[in-house]
Amino acid sequence: MDALMLDGWTPLLLLGLFFAFMMFFIARKVSKNVLLLTSAIMSLLCIGLILFSIFVVGGWEGMGLGFFAFTIFIGVWIGTIFGIIYQNTK
Repeated sequence: MDALMLDGWTPLLLLGLFFAFMMFFIARKVSKNVLLLTSAIMSLLCIGLILFSIFVVGGWEGMGLGFFAFTIFIGVWIGTIFGIIYQNTK
């Protein structure tokens, strides 16, 4: 069972998948401009959180917070890209 937990990477992967699916489902309901605006705002929040984790928190705790922010950032843009592709094929 421990092999399935991926040694602590599971929360990061699940968080990235959650945000990717969330952005994909948002893309199905809103226009392309609203989707890109939402993605840009989420990206700015993630970049701000990464900078906060580096300069304010620091250490291993800051690195963990930075990994979470980076995972959310990647999940948001993967979901956005797939959402735009889905909108164009519809």
